[in-house]
Amino acid sequence: MDPATLAPPLVTIPAPWGIFEALLLLTFTAHLLFMNVVLGGSIIALATGGWRDTPAAALAGTLPAALALTVNMGVPPLLFLSVMFGGYLYTASVLSAVYWLSLIALAMAAYYLLYIYSYGWKKGVSRAPAMAVAVAFLLCVSFIMSNTMSLLQRPAAWTAYFDNPGGTILNLDDPTFFPRWLHFVTASLAVGGLYVALSNARAAGRDDAAATAKKALGLSWFTRATLVQIALGIWFLLALPTDVMLLFMGKSGLHTAVFLAGLAAVAAALYFGFRGQVWPTAVALA
Repeated sequence: MDPATLAPPLVTIPAPWGIFEALLLLTFTAHLLFMNVVLGGSIIALATGGWRDTPAAALAGTLPAALALTVNMGVPPLLFLSVMFGGYLYTASVLSAVYWLSLIALAMAAYYLLYIYSYGWKKGVSRAPAMAVAVAFLLCVSFIMSNTMSLLQRPAAWTAYFDNPGGTILNLDDPTFFPRWLHFVTASLAVGGLYVALSNARAAGRDDAAATAKKALGLSWFTRATLVQIALGIWFLLALPTDVMLLFMGKSGLHTAVFLAGLAAVAAALYFGFRGQVWPTAVALA
């Protein structure tokens, strides 16, 4: 049996495919920016909360609103994905329905915990346990999203439904699953660090010692996480199906050019990041 026949038939879309694809990429990029600030910023705040000149206090005031924007910015790409690949998304979400439906509760709980953490900083009281649980919930959300999106791309894995019809299917046997998920999580640390550096760059330019220390700390998170990302990216590339991997290795001129341009941008960002130049680092990634 062809597993793809398990998906509902695709419906006619009301506009050219390219329009929806462009809107999907545009809105998903916006969602990623806010998501990376939230997840990466939360982890950085948790890890540095007890340090001198910590960015945790400033992050505490930003993260709740950033999470709300992350959710809002996540709706448009999900809708465009539903229009383009509705049958596949529907099937993947049903196969993992228990986890998929828990996303709302996890996101809401993380949202309230970030507010508890923020309120604690205003009152001068440590709320590190609240942040630790919020980070755990956010990581669960990222894991579930990666699971559903990887199931969407692997109709061959859908036959697991006949052995596990309870909506608890995890696509862990996909060789790209863990490198994909870890690549996204590590990216959040890099972008979160860059956000910390950018938010302190102006004050650091006025020779504010605390802001200079925070800027250096943010760039340190950015450069180290990016180096880890390179290793994870190689793992991810090698885990791709051979015919897909070869597209980025010279088989397709367009795919290879985009891949090389990305590598060049990463190299430039690392160069400026190690030199402590915040704005050129951000421009290199733009």
